[in-house]
Amino acid sequence: MQAAAASGGGRVREAERAGLERLRWEIGEKNKRIRELEMVRDVFERRIALRVK
Repeated sequence: MQAAAASGGGRVREAERAGLERLRWEIGEKNKRIRELEMVRDVFERRIALRVK
């Protein structure tokens, strides 16, 4: 098992690095979307608050 990992170690590391990079990008995109949705939510909350008054 270790011999197989050692022989392809460079490629595995590159693949892992690429996978982590992709996941970090996805997390960043999801965080942007969360912030957008939070802003929309805040706008709706303010509109509701103004209507209630």
